[in-house]
Amino acid sequence: MEIFSKDNIEKEIQELPDGILTTLLDVAISNNINKLAIVGGIVRDLITKSRNKDYEIIFNDLDLIIEGEAKTYVKELQKTLSEERVKVIRNNKLYKTIEIIIDGIKVDIASARSENYPIPGGNPIVELSTIKNDLYRRDLNINAMAIDLKENKLIDLFSGLDGIYNMRIDFLHELSILEDPTRVVRASRYSAKLGFNISNRALRQIQNTLNSWPWDWQIGDKTDLAPSSLSIRLKMELELLFKSKNWKSALNNLQEWGGLKIIDAQLQNDQRLYEKIFTAKEANIEPLTAFVYEAENPLYLAERLQLTETQKEIIEGACQLNYALKNIAKKQLYIHWSPSKWTSILEEINAKESSFILEICRNNPLTVYLKSWLYNWKKNKITS
Repeated sequence: MEIFSKDNIEKEIQELPDGILTTLLDVAISNNINKLAIVGGIVRDLITKSRNKDYEIIFNDLDLIIEGEAKTYVKELQKTLSEERVKVIRNNKLYKTIEIIIDGIKVDIASARSENYPIPGGNPIVELSTIKNDLYRRDLNINAMAIDLKENKLIDLFSGLDGIYNMRIDFLHELSILEDPTRVVRASRYSAKLGFNISNRALRQIQNTLNSWPWDWQIGDKTDLAPSSLSIRLKMELELLFKSKNWKSALNNLQEWGGLKIIDAQLQNDQRLYEKIFTAKEANIEPLTAFVYEAENPLYLAERLQLTETQKEIIEGACQLNYALKNIAKKQLYIHWSPSKWTSILEEINAKESSFILEICRNNPLTVYLKSWLYNWKKNKITS
């Protein structure tokens, strides 16, 4: 198809310098790398733009995949174009990817690889492989396509083109969620971003997998034993979700699909979850911090997701505040308290302002006093 020619790609993505794709291919071929392809969102965006001329392609970087060593290929690029024009920014040796800048354009170059999961939900074993095998390890049909720059054609093994035409997202195989449960979060994010529906088959896989919970680690077990896809990688995906302008829809997707069961049952069932996170976000609290605080056991989830120490301090302060307020409300000690008494009690808790805001977002029965202290009494010296 014409839309996959190098000239047309450079025309549609104006940030790409003229002839850059030909140069990248020529260097590959001269070094016996016969397969060089574009992968990632650009492929999906080019197809979408071909059907909807008003669609805007947002260019962030160029994702390339080669059948060979990325490190060797980058060295040859530097020899051909000079180290001044080709600067290495990051080299991930484990996953054989290198991030470079060419003439101001960010380019991610990856060696085609296969991934095998010896432990469901754990980190995969990585081996050099073919582009076709590399596409098999990816998350969704609409993201598992590549443009072969030598042949100027689309490689589409999982009906990604059909998925875009029909606005339908699917997983690549029946073990997708078992291998990597973070794919549930990615599916919700892309569904919200693109306005696509998830297939019935994909929805069944999410629900069946989460209900059976096939991983050795269970929620409630020691957090340091959680596989990366249920801890640190899960946090990274949630951060991406909350950075998206469509995060409300993505969060709604997860609740509708039952996807938040992978994180916490209380979050799954909280019908005011978006409202509370939005209020916290308006007060400049990170959405992920507010999200975790609404869990059944916020401190446990903060450890599991490996939040920062600052985030943990905010959550811990809010938990201490919540505990203190429950005791105050239960005994009705506050009925005749003066502002100075409230100030003295609340300052003893020694929590951050962000902790107070988190508790205010929950509509605590004593919210009016929290607000009064935070926005009025605290700023003034109360003597009575």
